[in-house]
Amino acid sequence: MEQKTMIEPHWKQRLYHEPLHGCFVTFSSPALCEFTARMGFDFILIDNEHGAMNQETLEDMVRASQCVEVPAIVRVPINRHEYIRRALDFGANGVQVPLVNTARQAREAVSASHFPPRGERGVAFLTRAANYGMCPDKARYIEDADASKLVAVHIETPEAVANLDAILDVEGIDVLFIGPGDLAVSMGYANSPNHPDVMETMENCIRRISQAGKIAGTYVGDADRAAMAIDWGATYLVTAITPYMVQAGTQYLINARKR
Repeated sequence: MEQKTMIEPHWKQRLYHEPLHGCFVTFSSPALCEFTARMGFDFILIDNEHGAMNQETLEDMVRASQCVEVPAIVRVPINRHEYIRRALDFGANGVQVPLVNTARQAREAVSASHFPPRGERGVAFLTRAANYGMCPDKARYIEDADASKLVAVHIETPEAVANLDAILDVEGIDVLFIGPGDLAVSMGYANSPNHPDVMETMENCIRRISQAGKIAGTYVGDADRAAMAIDWGATYLVTAITPYMVQAGTQYLINARKR
């Protein structure tokens, strides 16, 4: 039986050479996930940190994105093995881990994401990720799974910024994601997310990540911010469907009620 994979196994390598555009999906809806993927995004980032999703729905959201051949990354609620392992077992193309502030925490995320001997991810061959047991070459499945998945960690606090060099040295981290919202709040600029201190910190981090040979990522609210982040060296660019829904719906009501 031919070995099959959910998505082309080396898709993440493109991030080392070109910007890719992803989109957060926070609502608990496989249909919305598929709808967003069909818009043409390069990957979908399912937000299980702030979204209210049970495990069955989360798996269906991953499946919905992959059914239109768009990779699905799951942002887990917290840096714990059970969340990371479960997302990978039901076939996510990667995980994104919030609030990683130290090299030790980064190593924990890597350990949970990789099979032995590199990590501590539990091995099971009946999961969706392993084609429900229909992977004849189990050693190849383990090798391909470790190589093809994407592991992203958030840099979004002053502590994480201070420890950036140590986190960059952790093997097994693909993407270091600058979370501008949490970063601004943790720096004391909740009401001024675009404060020069925040923007300077973001630029400095993205440039250092890129220069270290890792993939730099960040959230971008519009095309101008995307262009700025790309200029700094980011290639893993994530926007969100929710603000565009709000903007379009609000503008419709304004225009319609004027008539």
